[in-house]
Amino acid sequence: MPLVRATTRRLAVFLGTVLVASMVIFLIIQALPGDVAQASLGMGASDEAVEALRQQWGLDRPLVVRYVEWLLGMVRGDFGASYLTGQSVVSQVGPPLAVTGWLIGISMPASLAAAIPMGLVAAMLRRRWSGALVNALTHIGLAIPVFFAGTALTIVFAVKLGWFPSNGYVPLRTSISSWAAHLTLPVLAIVVVQGCFLARYVRAGFIDVLTEDYYRTARAVGWTKWRGMIRHGMRNMATSLVTVVGLQVASMFVGAILVEEVFVLPGLGRLLVNAVRAGDLMVVQGVAMLLVFIVLTVNFLVDLAYLVIDPRLARGDSR
Repeated sequence: MPLVRATTRRLAVFLGTVLVASMVIFLIIQALPGDVAQASLGMGASDEAVEALRQQWGLDRPLVVRYVEWLLGMVRGDFGASYLTGQSVVSQVGPPLAVTGWLIGISMPASLAAAIPMGLVAAMLRRRWSGALVNALTHIGLAIPVFFAGTALTIVFAVKLGWFPSNGYVPLRTSISSWAAHLTLPVLAIVVVQGCFLARYVRAGFIDVLTEDYYRTARAVGWTKWRGMIRHGMRNMATSLVTVVGLQVASMFVGAILVEEVFVLPGLGRLLVNAVRAGDLMVVQGVAMLLVFIVLTVNFLVDLAYLVIDPRLARGDSR
């Protein structure tokens, strides 16, 4: 079947990309200057003590052997152990992953919920002041760095008004209201930037629909311009919107890292930053690989979504 063959081909590309990404991340970490064993023991440590620690951590083995062991460990769900604390990387990643997962998982739908009506209004009313105003607001949102948006929201809604906490995090199982309060401003900081970015694409997509024959036909048979756009425009721009959303996942993770620093959220971003500061290379390596894997997985799912939205792509792949 064309759909099965197209899916299999995409799965093979996905797995190959993950493999190449793991090689790149491993080689970059190994190429960093300095000796983690020496750094752990201090500059006053003897050469014998440093060499013994290198042997204990397996750093004296060939590069290829260490990479293969790390790769096979990841397949089993083992990302190695921290050089500094001895704790497994998985045990350290679990809680921060939940925080970042909530942050991204709420921010992306919220960004889309804001971008679609903004883009629709900006396209349909582009020759009126209301459409021009929405368009101008999206330009302003694009020019605001996410860390600046987070800082501004903190000053206004946390410091001045006192409506929300300025930093910290409360798990969902502890208190739903406190969990929501602590995530509100971080989510808004991401939505301000990502929502405006997506709104630009939505606006351009709706403007393109206005020139299509199917839209003119809908108007000719008596449909209002708004009904015609919502009925036909959304479906026909879905593929391009899914593409943009998939590409923005990586950008959202970068934004989440900055937002976690601003709001002191114990997510993957703060874990990665703290590991870099401490020189804990196994944690850096594991978190980087996890982030890359998540981004590649989302892009793989986007590819599969194409096949569902437009089955002609599967038939084209099978030729």
